[in-house]
Amino acid sequence: MKRLKIIGIFLLFVLILSACNISEEPQAVDGKAEILEVSTDLPKNAGWWIVHKDVNTMTINVKAKNIDTVLFWITPTGTETWGERELIGYDTDGSDGWSLTWNFGSRTFHDRIYVQALGSDGATQDKEIIEVTSE
Repeated sequence: MKRLKIIGIFLLFVLILSACNISEEPQAVDGKAEILEVSTDLPKNAGWWIVHKDVNTMTINVKAKNIDTVLFWITPTGTETWGERELIGYDTDGSDGWSLTWNFGSRTFHDRIYVQALGSDGATQDKEIIEVTSE
C-alpha cells in the first residue's frame, strides 16, 4: 500500500513537470517580432522616398526577426487616416528576405506606407512607417 502511494506521488510529480515544460517551450523558442530596417529602391530626400515621373514600380525590403508575415499598407498623410488604409501586398515567405514589389502604375504619391510585421509567436507585432512622395 505504501509502495502504491509513493508510485502515485512520483507519477503526479512527473505529470506536473511535463505540463510546465510544455507551457514554457514556445516562449523560449520564439522571441518578440522586431523590424530592424525598411528600405526601398527609390531615392531618399529629407526623410521622404521620392517617386520620379518615369517610375511605376517600387520594391520595399524589410529586415526583421521573429516574424512569419509582413503586411504592406498605404494611407494618405495626415491625422487619423488609418481607416483609409489600403493593403498593397504581403509576404509570408521570409526564406528569400521580406519584400514587396509593387506595380502602382501612374499613381501620384504623398502617402505613408506602413510595414506591419506579425510575430512568429502569434502574439507580437512591430511596425515601421515610410513616407513616399512624387516629384
